[in-house]
Amino acid sequence: MTVNRVIITGASGPLGVMMIRECIDRNIRVLAIVRPGSKKIGDIPQHPLVTICELDISEIDRLEADTYGPADVFFHFAWMHTSDEERDNPVLQEENIPASLKAAKCAKEMGCRVFVGTGSQAEYGLLNRIADENSPTDPNTMYGITKLAAGKLVMEYCRQLGIRCNWVRIFSVYGPFENDYIFTSYLIRTLLKGEKPLLTPCGQIWDYLYCKDAINALLLVAEKADESGIYCLGSGEARLLSEYVRLIRDAIDPDLELGIGYRAYSDNQIMHLEADISKLRQDVGFVPKYSFGEGIRETIDWYRLNN
Repeated sequence: MTVNRVIITGASGPLGVMMIRECIDRNIRVLAIVRPGSKKIGDIPQHPLVTICELDISEIDRLEADTYGPADVFFHFAWMHTSDEERDNPVLQEENIPASLKAAKCAKEMGCRVFVGTGSQAEYGLLNRIADENSPTDPNTMYGITKLAAGKLVMEYCRQLGIRCNWVRIFSVYGPFENDYIFTSYLIRTLLKGEKPLLTPCGQIWDYLYCKDAINALLLVAEKADESGIYCLGSGEARLLSEYVRLIRDAIDPDLELGIGYRAYSDNQIMHLEADISKLRQDVGFVPKYSFGEGIRETIDWYRLNN
C-alpha cells in the first residue's frame, strides 16, 4: 500500500522523532501526538508536513478526523511509565492497556487501514536464546507482562474493527534522542566526558539495531505486510556486549579506560538476547543497512553536538 499520511503517538520519543524525520524525507504527512508539557517536544521537527497535537495518550479517543483529516497508518509508539521506578508497578503499567485499545479505535475512526504497535523483547522474559515470533512468551516484569497483554488485546480489537494490525517486538535499538538511562546513551555520554563507565563483566550476547534501520523496518511493515501478525525486530546478528562497548570506546578515544567488571550482573540478567528476523526479511524484504560501527559513529556525532 502507498503511505501518504501517518499518525504517530509518542512523537517526541526517540523512535517517534526519527520516524517523523524519515517521513519528511519521503514526503509523508505526519500528525504527531505528543504528551502535553513534554520536555522533548522541541525534538520534533518543525516542518510543513508535520502537525503537532498535544494530547495525552489516555485521551487519544478525543482525536477527530473532521479536525485533522484521515490517515493511512497509525504508528503507536507511546507508552506511559517507562522509568526504572515505574516499569514494575502493576497499577501504573496497567494504564497502558486501555490507552492502547483507545489508540486502535482512534486508528479506525481516523480512516487508517493499518495499525503498527511497538512491543518489546521483554515479552519473552528470561528466554536466553534466539527469539522468533513463535518462541514462548513468559515475561518476568510488569512492563513485559503489560506489553504482551496489550499486544494480544490490540490485535484482536483491530481484527474486530476490520483493520490490519502488526505488533513489532523491538529488541535493543540505539541512536540519537535516547533517555539517559539507556545503556548506549550512558556509555557514550560518560566516555565523551573522559570518565570511566562502571560496567558489568559484559559477557552477554546482545543484538543491537540502529534506529534508522528500525524505522525503515516499521515503514516496510506498514507498506508491505499482507496480513496482521507479530514481527521480531533486531539486527539478526549478535555479539558479546564487551565487543560493542569497545567499539563505542574506540570510536570516541581508544585510550579511555573501561570499567568492565566493576558491577555485578542483576539477579535476573538476560545473557542472550537475539532476534530471528527471518519472517520480517521474508514478508517485507527488511535487511539492515547500517553496521554497528556506522550507526554508532552517527550516534556519537549527534551526542557531541547535543550534550
